[in-house]
Amino acid sequence: MTREPALNSTPDALEPQPVLFRQTALRSLQIAFELLRAGSSFLAFRIQLRHREEATARALGRTLTVLCSSLGATFIKIGQIASTRGDLLPRALVAELAALQDQVPPFSFSAVRATIESEFDRPLEEIFTSFDPTPLAAASVAQVHRAEIAGKAVAVKVRRPNLVEKVAIDRTILLFLGRMLERIIPSLRLVALEDALRAFCDAVAAQIHLRNEVRNNQRFQQNFSDDPAVAFPQIYLDASSDAVLTMEFIEGIHESDLEAEGCDVHAIVSAGMRSICRMIFLHGFVHADLHPGNLRFTKPSRIVFLDLGLVGELSDEDRILTTQTLFAFATGDGKTVARLFHESAPHVTTTDYETYEHEMCEVVSNVTDVGLGNIEMTTEIGGIFDILRRHGIQARSHMTMVHIALVTAEGLGKRLAPDLSLAAEALPWLQEALTAAALDTGTGVS
Repeated sequence: MTREPALNSTPDALEPQPVLFRQTALRSLQIAFELLRAGSSFLAFRIQLRHREEATARALGRTLTVLCSSLGATFIKIGQIASTRGDLLPRALVAELAALQDQVPPFSFSAVRATIESEFDRPLEEIFTSFDPTPLAAASVAQVHRAEIAGKAVAVKVRRPNLVEKVAIDRTILLFLGRMLERIIPSLRLVALEDALRAFCDAVAAQIHLRNEVRNNQRFQQNFSDDPAVAFPQIYLDASSDAVLTMEFIEGIHESDLEAEGCDVHAIVSAGMRSICRMIFLHGFVHADLHPGNLRFTKPSRIVFLDLGLVGELSDEDRILTTQTLFAFATGDGKTVARLFHESAPHVTTTDYETYEHEMCEVVSNVTDVGLGNIEMTTEIGGIFDILRRHGIQARSHMTMVHIALVTAEGLGKRLAPDLSLAAEALPWLQEALTAAALDTGTGVS
């Protein structure tokens, strides 16, 4: 008798599992040891660098990259997310963290088999007609194997053993550490350290529960059911659970081979930009782990999004605020951009609004000076984040996810169709979202 798939189970995916005191204590000692070693290494750099701020930030970034890699899944993910927070951290530091790779040695096939057979109470051979024991890819959360079901190629993602317990322990330790550091160093309250760590841990927890990726996939498919140029892999529900995810195997075409394979490159880039704009401005449901490795292409002009475990959801308020801010940016209205960031900031320490507004207007004026079709949208947004950080104005956390998505869209365009502009492509979607918001509320949205 087979067990009901864990997709139907009820516990909250973000609820920490009970952990043993001894395990937490041992993990705390490991973290403390690695922190001391990293701290000693950074101090040695700091003494040599003296007052060279950029070099110091870069050295800190390299130190943190090594630290996160040595401590595993939770810390790797936190480092990756931190690498997007240009509004809070120096550019040189986030540039180093951006190099953090989520590649780790694979775990054994015997552990893969044990996980699959435990999840479904059946031998692996009864589920898959063939299964390649060598993984296609291995990361800190799971590894992926190629297999077949009834003659059809599938990709099988299998979670690392004991990962749920390890992440729960790390969450307990990190939240305690964040709370203590905020008490010891009051300035850390500006970045809401404990809240930020809680959000990071929740994001990691959401990604390790693979049933969440199934739900995300279903929602994305529904959102884009009217767009044949945008696709997501089909899920095999009977072979999926909380620790195992079986999906359609997408061969796809590498972006460097698109023209050679006879694909319509302009149509593909346009579909990518369009899909990301719709995610942000219309749906408020955004792929939050976007990078070139999670994109595939099929003939003649279809883009396929992979690895849907990490998503960002924008409330209607956040979605409209984001749309208003980016519309003001795209139309060169620096004063409105400055006002919206200032009014919506969770924390503000600036005492010189006039200077802040002037600097923001200077950055945004580049849109009208250069022309909407000639700007690099994400570079300009990076300049905005720099101003926010220097003036002690914290951007709302959803802007991180928005920035990552836009970076991916613009990067795709720059590589494949440099004559297409993300800012110009985004403007109609911004206008549509603002119009829809105005109709929903019965008032204008300014």
